[in-house]
Amino acid sequence: METIPIFFTFDRYYVLAACVAFHSLLTNAAPEYQYQLYVVHTDLQPHHIQRIKKVVSHFHNANIQFKNASHYDTAWDKLRNKSHFSKEIFYKLTAAEMFPQYERILFSDVDVLFTADISSSFFLYPNEKFYYAGTRPIQENTNLPRYAKEFTQEEIRLISDYEISAGYMLINLKCIREDNKQIELTQFFHNNLNRLILPEQDCIALCCAPYLRFMPYKYVVCAFQFHEDPQRVKFNPNNASFQDKQVAIKAYNEMREQVVQLHYPGREKPWNSPFVYKYKEWLTGCHQANQLGYYLLMQPLFFTQRLKKYSLSRFIRKIKKKYHG
Repeated sequence: METIPIFFTFDRYYVLAACVAFHSLLTNAAPEYQYQLYVVHTDLQPHHIQRIKKVVSHFHNANIQFKNASHYDTAWDKLRNKSHFSKEIFYKLTAAEMFPQYERILFSDVDVLFTADISSSFFLYPNEKFYYAGTRPIQENTNLPRYAKEFTQEEIRLISDYEISAGYMLINLKCIREDNKQIELTQFFHNNLNRLILPEQDCIALCCAPYLRFMPYKYVVCAFQFHEDPQRVKFNPNNASFQDKQVAIKAYNEMREQVVQLHYPGREKPWNSPFVYKYKEWLTGCHQANQLGYYLLMQPLFFTQRLKKYSLSRFIRKIKKKYHG
């Protein structure tokens, strides 16, 4: 039985999300493959690990291992200007070192719900040279104006042309090792941390272009995209085929019909807010994973966490207003 490896990285606040994501992934898994899950972490406690293992144990063609990445903490602590980034970002750039036994591996965020099997994504681009593969934005990148101050026109062009979603990726570990790309990626990350906006996407686009591949859109579909009118969507102008708007609209509708991974981006998540798009679908997944009790138990913590984030964001806005007007 062929093995499909996939790794995730998250902290203790995402244990519930991981349980739901893993259950939905394995419920839809193709029976002819063995799914090897890895969790790269630094702060999960034994009871967190036990909860996650229990979810995975119900599936005969799946196994899970936990990799403590605390040895990266020293290097991370030495970095400056990283307050708005999570160190989990760093692990996406160092997968070739962490998983020497594989030639390729999948990565996924856990603020997701899988609605179909992922195995086909693992076998994409079998005879092509590439470092990372992911979905490119189907909509216009509204972040690009933020790059004008710190990035050259050539860098902005590369980011525009080669941006991929870092929430679900196929990583060609063999190719990264052969070309020593991990060193280039991590050094670029260290040297440019103060100006990065979407850190892993920026690093990957600037260091790995043109050896990037675009997965079909169905592998990452955001929940809010089900509530947008395709006729009014501003599509990604860097996708040449979208010059014909009807082609773009067709791709948008097909993406929503064939969704493999439903992603919940942003601060509001279905486990901390009932007003998130596709909340009911996630709650159903939570019920199917037998995690409703844990969901209710965690609500006070999620509520407190949201209050802290909102207070911090208000403080930052006040400081910016004071000094920048």
